[in-house]
Amino acid sequence: MSSRDAILNRIRGALAQDTLPFPSRTPSPLDGKSRSPVTTLVGDQNALAIRFGKELEKLSGSYEIGSSLTAARLMCISRIRSWIEEDEKRQKGLMLETGQKNHILCWKPEALGIDGLLEALEVLDLVLVSPEELRSEESRQAVRFIRYGLTSVTAACASTGTMVMASSTVGTSRSASLLPYHHVALIPFSRLYPSFETWLAEMRQQGKLVQQMRQNANISFISGPSKSADIEGKLTLGVHGPRHVHAILFDDIE
Repeated sequence: MSSRDAILNRIRGALAQDTLPFPSRTPSPLDGKSRSPVTTLVGDQNALAIRFGKELEKLSGSYEIGSSLTAARLMCISRIRSWIEEDEKRQKGLMLETGQKNHILCWKPEALGIDGLLEALEVLDLVLVSPEELRSEESRQAVRFIRYGLTSVTAACASTGTMVMASSTVGTSRSASLLPYHHVALIPFSRLYPSFETWLAEMRQQGKLVQQMRQNANISFISGPSKSADIEGKLTLGVHGPRHVHAILFDDIE
């Protein structure tokens, strides 16, 4: 027996154990009516929000849960102000003046789902930037040094702490969740699902899945801050995207 066959036999033997938390060794065939989920989760929306937050924390993210739109608006403002104050305290010596210090790269206000948020941020002398496109050098320079990003989500999966973000060419630029050093994600309970499979199942049931995939320029699955590791396994955050990801989950269901 070759070493490869020996390794494969050991893997088959390990997977055959009845105590593993996986689907049955002889699952029913997968079809349009019966799909075997990778993860399952049961609970009300508040329980799902807590589970989502705990999973996000494991991935080096952070979270808050608000009981209303008003609470979520206040949490968002507080979080961004805290980051600004922390950044100012860390500044030492000469700093590059970019003119973007108090800018926020964000989805358009109507896509954020919280009325009055734009006005509240403007009162604090914060400028919201929602680029229509980033193809030109001028448009890219206009967002290059923005340190704060603000988005909502298309869906959020509690079992894994994952955010689904579908980016179109109008109002929901993916740059807001990829370019800034800090990222705030607003997650209404109406877009919070037990798992990725339950979100897909609902999209199929409503006949929106194909439309969702075809009409968006990009669909990202974000689980915590950007991470990268070297050959020794030393993890570094914020190399290819945000260093800090903060989710604000809030009850928008009446």
